[in-house]
Amino acid sequence: MGLRRTQPHHCATHDHVVRASLRQMYYVAGGIAAAGLLVLFLLPLAGVILVLGSAGAAGLIRYGDRRRDRAALLARPALPVVPSIDSVEVREVLRGELVLDVDGTYRTSVTPVDGHIKVETTFGRPDQDRLREYCKKFRLSSREDVPFSAGFLVLRGPAGLEFTDRVGGGLVVPLAGLVGTQPFLASQDGPVSAKWQVRLGHRVTGVPGRSEIPLWLTPALMPESDQRILQLDLQWLGNWPSAESGLDADRVERLTLYVPAAWGNVEHVDGATVGSRVDPDSGRRLIEWKQISLDQKKRRHTFAVHFEEQIRLSDVIKGALVVSFRGALSGLEGVDLFEPLGGRRRGGQYTDVKTEVTADVELSLNGVRYQDIRVVPDPRKDDPLQIPEAHEFPGVIPDHDTLIALTDAMSTDGYYVKRVIENPPRDRGRADLVNRAWDVAGRRYFGVYPVDFHLVLTGEEAYGSDIRAEAGNTKVRLYVKGAFASKEMEDEIESVWYGLQGIISETLQQRKPGRSHDEHHVGARHRASDVRIQELKRRRERFEDALLNRRISEDVCREILAHIDRDIAELDEGYGGNRNWEG
Repeated sequence: MGLRRTQPHHCATHDHVVRASLRQMYYVAGGIAAAGLLVLFLLPLAGVILVLGSAGAAGLIRYGDRRRDRAALLARPALPVVPSIDSVEVREVLRGELVLDVDGTYRTSVTPVDGHIKVETTFGRPDQDRLREYCKKFRLSSREDVPFSAGFLVLRGPAGLEFTDRVGGGLVVPLAGLVGTQPFLASQDGPVSAKWQVRLGHRVTGVPGRSEIPLWLTPALMPESDQRILQLDLQWLGNWPSAESGLDADRVERLTLYVPAAWGNVEHVDGATVGSRVDPDSGRRLIEWKQISLDQKKRRHTFAVHFEEQIRLSDVIKGALVVSFRGALSGLEGVDLFEPLGGRRRGGQYTDVKTEVTADVELSLNGVRYQDIRVVPDPRKDDPLQIPEAHEFPGVIPDHDTLIALTDAMSTDGYYVKRVIENPPRDRGRADLVNRAWDVAGRRYFGVYPVDFHLVLTGEEAYGSDIRAEAGNTKVRLYVKGAFASKEMEDEIESVWYGLQGIISETLQQRKPGRSHDEHHVGARHRASDVRIQELKRRRERFEDALLNRRISEDVCREILAHIDRDIAELDEGYGGNRNWEG
């Protein structure tokens, strides 16, 4: 039946029920009968005995051969078929939920882990020919439902699982069926091949790590996006289900999100498809990623979507996530396939083994804090007349004394100067004119939140007969930058610019020609205090507004206002209490 090259394998206690055929004994009986006919003419009695004996022997031979045929029919093996192997797949699935509550609590839940082993094969013409030879050999009717065997499947590895689609356990799984379920085998005409699939379901047992989902999907709003870019950080455990048998993340098979239509159209997203229509029932738009490869070393992957409108922090994102890990949660390493006669199939081992973690996703944005970057001046937001990019101070010499006076005034008012860099002076081709440039960088803290500042002081010095400059002009460019997560924090950043600008203006105005050094120092100090008091008064007004709008509790507001009033009183005492509080 086309299996001459296949070596059969026997178990140690095999039993050959079917004996050899007796048909060759007919020739012996025929020879005895022919001899009896010859002897009949010489010795009639002996000839009759030989003829009758050969006839009786022929009857016994026929009876024995019929019994042998009946035994062969009863003990015949299943039809051996050898379909080609298309694929062998082992999948185990951990299902659960990923929920981020309104209060910012992350919850997960899981269900029992199940899985399957799936073998995809293709029958061909040789299997049809084998069925015809099989029916001819065992004298079977073409209408008889013949059982067939496509070999055996053997599990590999220390797997903790139990089958749900078959009775009994064991590592050896027969790949068998009936010809009646495969019309292609008995068909004389039609296609040249047909698919056949074997699927065995199982449940994972006794494996650690089955009680938790090894994934986190955390929403955030990307800084400097005007609250229009949603960022989702996918993270996973590095040693799951255990340090000894950790599975590596392979890829995101599918991430499906349903986002509110109020966020507008999707302006940009990488590697995803976006639904062209909004679901009228749910009022949501579909965004879906598929087949996204993951880097196991990083253990993090970020998805980002840019929307047309601002993202509302009162909304909820819903969807589903499927992530595959290389290897099986049960410990199953793969399967081996064997032919119907017992030998290992050619083609090597089959190791397409994965665990899929599937989770329904529900993420509330209520606990997400939007953080953006405020730069002052910003041409998109700021009026250049109120917040100009540069200030000029005619008559002020940009020398070391000016720079020292300026940094001293900033330090006195609580601005931390981190760096001062003097750029090499340039003469512009004239001996009496020198260009100067200074870079000053520093920081101001509001609690633990820093606001950075950077000012560039440039200008030219005019020299006469003295080694010191006699005249000059100065220009100052001031930039302030900080991160904010609320309107109050953004106002704090702006107040740093106003405060520094006041210090710069007062200090450099005091250094114009005709002002003494003491006047310079006292005036700068007084101006710095004035700016600081005005800044504190603006802060006080903002927190009072926040209390009226119920954005802050009364107890917290009272504590903050007391602290501000104490700072104002300390600055006022520096003037002997003779301050005009109305500014």
